[in-house]
Amino acid sequence: MAEDIYSRIRSLIADGTYIGGDVLPEGELANRLGVSRTPIREALRRLQAEGVIQREAYRRAVVTETDPDEVIHIFTMRAAVEPIAVGLAVQYVDDAFIAKLRDLHARMDGAIGEAEPDRRAYREYNAAFHRVIWAQGGNAMMADMINAIARRPVVSPTFNNWTRAELTRSNRQHGELVDALEARDAEWAETTMRAHLLSSRASYRRIGEDRRRAKGTANGAAPGVDTSAEEDVDAR
Repeated sequence: MAEDIYSRIRSLIADGTYIGGDVLPEGELANRLGVSRTPIREALRRLQAEGVIQREAYRRAVVTETDPDEVIHIFTMRAAVEPIAVGLAVQYVDDAFIAKLRDLHARMDGAIGEAEPDRRAYREYNAAFHRVIWAQGGNAMMADMINAIARRPVVSPTFNNWTRAELTRSNRQHGELVDALEARDAEWAETTMRAHLLSSRASYRRIGEDRRRAKGTANGAAPGVDTSAEEDVDAR
């Protein structure tokens, strides 16, 4: 029982039902999985020991945000592989495929345009947009490989710390990618996809740098002082 509940909660996190920053209420999980709170608590303790969740104020269980430095590596790998998938998709472009991408692109625009961008919705539409492209190429092995790279950490990367400008830039690139696919121009599409993924990587690099600066300030370092070299020495 305990192992099964642990695996099911872990799967809910891995598939994006719960993402970084989400609270995991014991009562909600118990109702969802049809069990008492006792095995839920045991599973959460195990996930906490693994670093998948953390305890915050009032002992709330919260899904840990993915380390931006790890996400940088993920996007480096995706930028090397995913342009190949979009090149394959160009060979099978049809009206239904373009219509689906246009719809997802519009939905992402809508999520960005709210008073406070709906980053969770943007994440879901963004993931669907890329999956549609992977599938269109007809190469299941390629699609599985890219998905394995994108889902490498237990907790999928989020857009929680992206600025509105970064979200807008990202979706503008989605629009250009659809234009390239509709034109059936493989070189344009591949180049746009690679630039899009490297641009996303830059956003996560910015988030990591912001966190290190905030940590340095909290630890007493003067603002603007780079403490990363000292941290590297400690790590060794």
